[in-house]
Formats: sequence, structure tokens, C-alpha cells
Amino acid sequence: MALKRVLVVDDDPDIVDYLGFFLEDEGYEVSSANRSSSALTALDEFEPDAVIVDVVLPGRSGLDLLVHIRQNERWSEVPIIVLTGNDAIVQDNGKNYLAGFQLERGADLVLAKPVDRDALVAVLGRLTNSGR
Repeated sequence: MALKRVLVVDDDPDIVDYLGFFLEDEGYEVSSANRSSSALTALDEFEPDAVIVDVVLPGRSGLDLLVHIRQNERWSEVPIIVLTGNDAIVQDNGKNYLAGFQLERGADLVLAKPVDRDALVAVLGRLTNSGR
């Protein structure tokens, strides 16, 4: 069975390293991008089974990236987990921000920073094995 691929998009190299190390320990193949523009390139080149994206990125925000992914026919169904330290986004699962885009589907999950490792691994396992 091929390894499941996860793209981590965060401009904090410590978070990228942390997520990369423990996800690889859990059997995932991990690639990273530090901004939305490089994430779009990585989507095409790495072809991830899931994307983990921070809200605050240089240039376009992580939520703008989410909208772009959902509006792209090729990537619209890829599972997306949003990470944020913003309590307002966590409390409503990003729905208030995304409402203006009239998306049928936003993030599959919004997790607060610092990331609960066990929760993230459990959600990734469920999302990447759901046959999307």
C-alpha cells in the first residue's frame, strides 16, 4: 500500500518540522510549503491525499488558499485541515469567513494551535482512508 501524502502549509519552520516528523513517524509522506503560492505548485507536483494549512501566511491567507483549492475542480475534494491560533475561527469552524464564498464545503476540520497530535493523526487517518 502506498504511503498517504500530506502537504503541510505553514510559514513557521518549527511547526512544519514538528508536523513533518510526527506525521512521518505515523507513516505519512510529507511535503511542505511556506506560502499559498508555493502550496499551489506543491499540489500539482506532490498530489497530496490531504492538506494541513495555517490561517496566517505571507501573501494570501490560508483561508484564501482553502477557497482556491475548493474552487479548483482537480483539488476540490482533497481533505483540508486548517490550523489556527484564532479562537473565533476555531469556534465556528471557519464558517463566518467562508460564508461570503458560498462554498459547499469549507475545511474538513479546524484545529487550534498548539496542535493536539493524537487528534490530528486520528482525523487524518479518517479523512485519508474515506475513499475521497
